[in-house]
Amino acid sequence: MLRITLIMTSLLIILPSMVLANDTQKWGIGLNYPGLGLKYRVNSRNTVEIRTQLGKDILVIGPRYYYNLSRRDKLVLFCGGEADSLRFKGSVSDGAGIAALIFIGGEYLTAPDFGVSMDIGPAYISLQDRDTEMMEKGIDFVLNIGLTYYF
Repeated sequence: MLRITLIMTSLLIILPSMVLANDTQKWGIGLNYPGLGLKYRVNSRNTVEIRTQLGKDILVIGPRYYYNLSRRDKLVLFCGGEADSLRFKGSVSDGAGIAALIFIGGEYLTAPDFGVSMDIGPAYISLQDRDTEMMEKGIDFVLNIGLTYYF
């Protein structure tokens, strides 16, 4: 059910953005530690992204929204939010969960089509083991670092 909700939310954000976009839109393919993302700049203020992150025995996937606060020369400052679906498998447990975070950060455009970004923010994470139904949840800070090629 959670996966369907995240997919529907992503489609409701991304598809209308593509239809209503003006001439300032740009696509971007990003590498973030440790994953990949596909960005779509709707206009000078709004950007959406679908992102996946992979680690040993973990998969995280979900949409991100960026609100660009300001652009000074080559530096773009932004804030936003992210909602993710998580799957994990360890030596003792396996299960699924969700993560929701808000963030603030910036992107430095080293070239017109290449950016280096970093953001940080608190994340609410909730995980549940499939076999024992044991649940763990809490708030932690997340730091994201990434490279994006725009086309």
